Parts: sequence; structure tokens; C-alpha cells
Amino acid sequence: MAAGTEVEENGGAYRLFIRVPRAIRLQPGRLGMIRLEAGEYLYVGSAKRNLRQRVARHCRLAQEKRGKRHWHIDALLLHPWSRLVKAEALPGGEECQLVQAALAAGAVAAAAGYGATDCRAGCPAHLLRLLGSTTL
Repeated sequence: MAAGTEVEENGGAYRLFIRVPRAIRLQPGRLGMIRLEAGEYLYVGSAKRNLRQRVARHCRLAQEKRGKRHWHIDALLLHPWSRLVKAEALPGGEECQLVQAALAAGAVAAAAGYGATDCRAGCPAHLLRLLGSTTL
């Protein structure tokens, strides 16, 4: 393997599909208190390295409902009423392209800036609410 390719091969994007059975309130860091309506949500993230470990961490937090908050998504995964339905690692994927595709398919930003505080592509959020007609 050529020098520098290991990080690229182990990096990429991921998608987390989350069900919220009833409206909840949470505070994901500096965004302040937000309210999420009951529904289906998509969170898109990325990792420059250790992609599969990042996804496994999110799955573990969602299942055990305990652990340290590090990213915005942790507040939702740790909430007792949220349910992680599906997690996908997409090696080589680009998170903002996935967000833009979901928005084009009918998803809407769940809360301004959620998961996108370091986004340079202008995404309104990386946590999206999937409406009834949204297909990904």
C-alpha cells in the first residue's frame, strides 16, 4: 500500500437512520435547546480515518444509552426515546454530497446547523428529517 492511502481507504461518510417516536427536546452543544418532532431522521457524518470505528461508536451509544458526548449527534443517540434504525458506512463517500442528495429527494433540515458547524459547503444541517415521500 502506498504511503498516505491507508487514511483515504479508511475514511469516508456514514449515514445514521434514526426514529424518534414522539417529540423530544435536547441540547446538542452550543446550538441551544432544540425540539425534534416525532418522525424519521437521517444524520450524515464523516471520518477522515477509522470510519468503521466511528460508526460502531455511534451504534454503541445508541444501544447502551450511555457514554460521553463528543459530537452533536451524540445528544440524539443518547436520548432515551431515540432509536437507531440503521447505520451505513460509505468508504470514500462525501458527507455534503449525501446531504444535498437527501435534500433534493425531499428531506428537510431538522435544526439549523445541527451536525454542520464545520461544514464549508453551505449545508443547512447534517441532521435531516425524512418526510413521507423521501426515498434514499
